[in-house]
Amino acid sequence: MEALKQYIEKTQIMLQLLAQPLTNEQRERAITKIDQLMEERGELTKDIKPPFSKEEEQLGKKAIELDNQFQQQLANLFRHIKKDMRNAKKQSRSNHSYLNPYKNVASYDGRFLDSKK
Repeated sequence: MEALKQYIEKTQIMLQLLAQPLTNEQRERAITKIDQLMEERGELTKDIKPPFSKEEEQLGKKAIELDNQFQQQLANLFRHIKKDMRNAKKQSRSNHSYLNPYKNVASYDGRFLDSKK
């Protein structure tokens, strides 16, 4: 019963970490903390064994509900990270084209090449 309560507490802490808006640096720290909490939570699952009382079943349902919320929040975080990575790559490409705008211009631009001999 105690392991189940601690499991729920750790899940709620992770949900609180994901609920607040994060900058890149804060997001890194939050991911590190979430990783640590997930490992601790994984250890707690070993202690949760049947048979369950009515109260433990209620806590189990709450834990499953919180897990679903956590998975959704984690998916949102993953989408934001992917979006930031795409934006960084796009910005890098635009910076390169700004520095050397004639890099990708074809060398035959404006010339006529006769293919017959």
